[in-house]
Amino acid sequence: MQTDLCKKLGIDLPIFAFTHCRDVVAAVSNAGGFGVLGAVGFSAKQLAVELDWIDEHVNGRPYGIDVIIPNKYQGQDEKDPEKLLSIISAAIPQGHRDFSNELLD
Repeated sequence: MQTDLCKKLGIDLPIFAFTHCRDVVAAVSNAGGFGVLGAVGFSAKQLAVELDWIDEHVNGRPYGIDVIIPNKYQGQDEKDPEKLLSIISAAIPQGHRDFSNELLD
């Protein structure tokens, strides 16, 4: 199934796998999907090791790296979902919102 997103990303299938396991990233990318390595927990040195390994095993196929969700964030102890959404939304600069909207367009 070739979607516009598949074409833009250079993948065969609209399948995305978010994982902390480099083997899964490589397997999904090699199968035509888009493997995404959750990289937040890695040190810079270990991340370099993981990315080098993935590069050696994906045969030039695309993959992603997820560094968006921090280990700690403002409001993480908030139990009210609406308050948490408000706290997180207020922390996103307008420039980031504009960039994301342009990217999605």
